[in-house]
Amino acid sequence: MLAALPWLQGFFTPEAATEHEVPAVIGELAEWRAAPENCVADQYGGLVLQADVAPNAGRERIVASYSQGVFVFDRHRHVLAQATGFVCQGSSDQLVAIAAGDATVGTPLIALAATTGGRAESTTYLTLYRVSGGGELQPVFVGEVERHANQQTRTGVVTIVPGGLIFVDPAGTVSLWTYDADLGRYVEQLTNRPYA
Repeated sequence: MLAALPWLQGFFTPEAATEHEVPAVIGELAEWRAAPENCVADQYGGLVLQADVAPNAGRERIVASYSQGVFVFDRHRHVLAQATGFVCQGSSDQLVAIAAGDATVGTPLIALAATTGGRAESTTYLTLYRVSGGGELQPVFVGEVERHANQQTRTGVVTIVPGGLIFVDPAGTVSLWTYDADLGRYVEQLTNRPYA
């Protein structure tokens, strides 16, 4: 388990974890995508990571901004892949952490946790991405891993297993997912919801 991503277990041999937040990330990404005005999350800057996540030789630079998205750059600063950002919703909007590693699915994955909402109610989502051949940073799994509401916080967990994952959401629903190499993403196979 990575300390910055307590909801993610079994992310084998993590290549790298969040280096630090970089306030300059917003300005750095301005040439790629304009940031919306008045987005609280952008005041915190963004996250940067160096990891080998693409077929190119060497490590790539992964830059994440809440509103502008996630970008994977090669060593010549060319964009290899990108994903859209999150919708600004409230005072708790923020990127929590980013990591890259091996989930035993034949391609490196990037894990990103982001929180949306405000003080009274907020939700943290964990997204796993892969660099696709078409220049897209493709989400291969998205799950809610923490929910704060009515002064209570409930958490879930994503456990990576060879060829798949087990997802327990904050409500206690357990689901089994397998990685479909043809689709390039995890596919839900079985769900067990708790009794009310």
